[in-house]
Amino acid sequence: GTTIEYINVNFTERFGYTLDEIPTDAQWFLLAYPDPSYREPLIDAWQRELRQARECGAAIKAFEVRIQCKNGDMRQAIVNTQLLGSRIVIIFTDITERERLRHELVKMQKLESIGLLAGGMAHDFNNILTGITANLSFAQVLLDAQHPAVRPLRAADQAAGRAAELTGQLLTFARGGEPVREVMALAGMISRSLHLLHGSRVQAELAIAEDLRCVEADSGQLTQVLTNLIVNAIQAMPDGGQLRLSADNLPTGTVHPALPAGNYVRIQLHDNGPGMTPQVLERIFEPYFTTKADNSGLGLATAYSIISRHGGSLIAESTPGQGSLFTILLPATDAVAPAEQATATTAPAAVSWPPRILVMDDEAAIRDIAAAMLGYLGCEVETCDDGAEAVRRYRLARVDDRPFAAVLMDLTIPGGMGGREAAQQILSADPQASLIVSSGYSHDPVLADYTLHGFQGVLPKPYKVADLQQVLASVLPPRA
Repeated sequence: GTTIEYINVNFTERFGYTLDEIPTDAQWFLLAYPDPSYREPLIDAWQRELRQARECGAAIKAFEVRIQCKNGDMRQAIVNTQLLGSRIVIIFTDITERERLRHELVKMQKLESIGLLAGGMAHDFNNILTGITANLSFAQVLLDAQHPAVRPLRAADQAAGRAAELTGQLLTFARGGEPVREVMALAGMISRSLHLLHGSRVQAELAIAEDLRCVEADSGQLTQVLTNLIVNAIQAMPDGGQLRLSADNLPTGTVHPALPAGNYVRIQLHDNGPGMTPQVLERIFEPYFTTKADNSGLGLATAYSIISRHGGSLIAESTPGQGSLFTILLPATDAVAPAEQATATTAPAAVSWPPRILVMDDEAAIRDIAAAMLGYLGCEVETCDDGAEAVRRYRLARVDDRPFAAVLMDLTIPGGMGGREAAQQILSADPQASLIVSSGYSHDPVLADYTLHGFQGVLPKPYKVADLQQVLASVLPPRA
């Protein structure tokens, strides 16, 4: 091969090779491009360009290549070649970080597009499920416990519950669950998550920095992320293995191409399972992509979406035969987490008098079943299909001295006034109004902070008789 006469310090620092290790271009090609199926076409193309440049003075085109560094890392670079007399000058421009950022942005855009579709479908399906679930639960209430139809109704109810869980996963993936943030310490949550290893053959190693900073996050959603990653590690090592779970602080700086500079908390899960091929690693955060026959393929997509919504990043690294490493980066906060306190729960007061209830929903099937269930619970019911009509009915009822004790309203009305605007108009007329918001977008931020929008209760779709009774009892005071 052609003798390499000189390489600069930047080249050695970037790729690790010294001049003694790559005295010829043949040796460089062998070390930097170890895969023959990649190396041979690259050499042929490069030599063809050199011949054309020497014979007819043509410009040598730039190549984008994947280089294996001395330490085994892969880096991407653009290679520009110039002829200077009898010598060849080759300039490598490292574009690894730029490509990582581009890849991250493309992945986020792809997930966002799929998320919009998934969220819309899940919302519409939740409306349909509400009619199914509510009717199934109501039918069971109306039938004697010994009726032969009770058993198939219960089975159908359980199947509808699984469908509701799936739409919940879709919404969490699509919208990131709109986290209900609170300042929290992570050490306890991380330690408690190891209970998932009980009964498995996986051994845990825990390393949590004593000065681990707090984060502002939704504890339920972070628990969901950790649970998914730990269960995946267990499934990757059915014959046993090691799982190292660590957490530490990262100092101010750019910790990831897609994240702004700042202070971050890093949680890492490193297993010594079989690892993943580059092809699998490329797709693991795509919804419904799975290598396991009994998995939905939504777990990692949902985890990625949750962490992104928290202003962080979820990164996967893996090499076949060397296990997998998942890294969670979350913005740190200087705030201190409040001490954990046990909260006493009290049963909602029973609704024992006949209050007048107004139901607003654009779906006729939901209006009908809600009215039937409320009637069964002893309420007088009126229904309407949009927010403007609900406001009119509410005001008219006050004028007639037959006020509504509560209003159950859908949050989203396509082409009409939804619950949020209707609530503001009703509250302007009656600041003491008891308003309950319901939505097929069970992770809508309005539902997470419903009191800030003037609502006293929240009823995510799909719901059952017991859910309706409970929320009604929570917003209406007990009658003396």
